Amino acid sequence: MSMQRLWQGLRVGLIICFAFSLGACQSGMSSSDTVGQASAPGAQWVGDYVDGQGKTGLRGHVVLKIDGSPLAGGYVNIYPDTISNLLGPSQFISTPTDKNGYYELEVPEGVYYVVARKRQSGQSTGPLSPGDYYSEHQRLVTRVEKGKFVEIELPVIAMKAPMFFKSRVIDKETDTGISGVLTDVTGKPIMGGFAMAYSDKEMKRLPDYASTLSDEQGRFTIYLPEGGSYYLAARIHAWDMPSPGEPYGKLGDDDPTLLKVATGNFIKDVSIVMTPFSGDYQPGKSQRPF
Repeated sequence: MSMQRLWQGLRVGLIICFAFSLGACQSGMSSSDTVGQASAPGAQWVGDYVDGQGKTGLRGHVVLKIDGSPLAGGYVNIYPDTISNLLGPSQFISTPTDKNGYYELEVPEGVYYVVARKRQSGQSTGPLSPGDYYSEHQRLVTRVEKGKFVEIELPVIAMKAPMFFKSRVIDKETDTGISGVLTDVTGKPIMGGFAMAYSDKEMKRLPDYASTLSDEQGRFTIYLPEGGSYYLAARIHAWDMPSPGEPYGKLGDDDPTLLKVATGNFIKDVSIVMTPFSGDYQPGKSQRPF
């Protein structure tokens, strides 16, 4: 056998071996692997799959984070994206959880963000108030697969102060806005925060608009209904004024920068540096002290 024929045979064998190995890897991929491949930067994937017996959706329990006890009368909200910062009306909502905290709702297959809430008023929608329960300000995301239920336990905590913003939430993409990144002083991206747009320089009130939650690369987007001039700040929590140590920042720091956005345009690559808050904290106050 010539050296050329031997080399050709070796090449064919390597190709067959590679193809076999690749096929084996693909055939062994589980549902969880498929979920992990979906694009949802900064999100925490949750849920386990069970046979839906002909149905497709989500089910599970809402529990108190402090002790794991069930929460009756809560609602589970399902969002297709984070444009509204998971604060506006959701695409789907469950019926109230039962005495065991159990919920179940059928939804089409797809990727969703999942939030649990219970208002003391008993209403299924509306702004949250102190004493209401909610699943904090997280990015819990899951993939619903056809013919299966994805089971998710949702721990909630009691809100101790008013939501920092209750209105003017943009729940759809627009062609006008501001985008950028949130970082710490070392340049490391901050995930799970949001930027806020104010029409005044003081920034000591509820913001006019808020961004999507920042992803694992710190990226955020503020969608605006039209152009305008805004000062930007950023923080982590959506209630009360910042507590000591909470990351907080303003574009321009002590000399806030005014951004002028034209209708139909985006200002991009804005960078807000966040540092631990060190102002005077007054619990339950929605006014900022600085």
